[in-house]
Amino acid sequence: MKKYLTLLLLVSVLSTVNAQEKEFSLKGMIGGLQNEKLFLYQETGEEVILLDSTMTSNGEFSFTGKADHAFVAQLRFAKYKRAKLFLSPSQMNLLVHKDKFERKILIGKLTGSEAQDRYEDYLEKQEINTQKKLKIVDALELPEVLADTIKKKTLLDDYKKLNKFKQKYFYQYASSPVVPYLIYQDYFGAKTSLEDLKKYLEILNKANPNGIYVKNLNKRVAVLDGISERGEVPNINGTTLTGESFSLKKSKQNLHLFYIWRAWTPDKNDRHYKALEEIQSKLENKRIDLVSIIRNSSYNMVRIPGTNKGELWHPTLNDNQKYIQIESIDKSVDFVKYLDRNINILLVDRNGKILYHQKIFDTNLLLSEITKQLSKH
Repeated sequence: MKKYLTLLLLVSVLSTVNAQEKEFSLKGMIGGLQNEKLFLYQETGEEVILLDSTMTSNGEFSFTGKADHAFVAQLRFAKYKRAKLFLSPSQMNLLVHKDKFERKILIGKLTGSEAQDRYEDYLEKQEINTQKKLKIVDALELPEVLADTIKKKTLLDDYKKLNKFKQKYFYQYASSPVVPYLIYQDYFGAKTSLEDLKKYLEILNKANPNGIYVKNLNKRVAVLDGISERGEVPNINGTTLTGESFSLKKSKQNLHLFYIWRAWTPDKNDRHYKALEEIQSKLENKRIDLVSIIRNSSYNMVRIPGTNKGELWHPTLNDNQKYIQIESIDKSVDFVKYLDRNINILLVDRNGKILYHQKIFDTNLLLSEITKQLSKH
């Protein structure tokens, strides 16, 4: 296995070119679109950056620019119509209907992009691999196979090999920007553990050290290691719902309890508000500030009463909320974007040292642990 990975690494390194800006050109036509403004964005894995915009003419458009690496791009028109694709430093052509703008990566619509071809190759081989696994599952249910120990073992061994498809593909094409992007998506979707992510980075850092997605994966690991291994958080900055600036390092309070939660529908948000009120009532005069950081998103829409239209949900203040509240819209609080989507409750001192970390919704457990920690300070 080591020889196999060494060979793959050698192939990846040899295929890596020195980072330098190159021209890219994206032209094409979007069927069904008339004279409308089209926006081109770059996804870095941590943020979405506007690169350019142009007016379409009967659906035809043209973008040019510079990039040192291939990257995931978004094309948007109107407010919510968007599609993704892998752009390479090359001349590319896109032919697609506007109905395909469904926030997904377009398939079979872009030509001239090596990265897009790599992505579609991955999907094709993954589908073939999946079909082979399904055939084995069906075969294992046959009576004649169940009764044959050798056949059964052979099929199970084959299944185990097929289960390693993704890992082998990622190692083989580690120099492609498609691979770290896919690894990030798997990690964010809880399909890849932090430990596996670190293993992937051992080869990614050699095969594609200057890639934007590799750099962002390294940054994410560094922050998470700070939490799990060193037991500390970076400085937390934000603007409260009352418009005041908040900074952990500038705060005069010795202890802070950060209650970081994901906002969704009003009924699901209600349990967090009730928990925050209960916690606050127990913390009064306890030399500790309660800070609610609300992970909101531009996708979090609520219906406007009496209409079929939606509007972005935002938290509101009321007299019962005596604690500090920060809305992190689209991960605008930098630290939050490195955490998983579960609830994260952190008791930290003014230097950012983590005294207690809870990742489950259990108010009684939290209050019990806070009492223990306060007795030490």
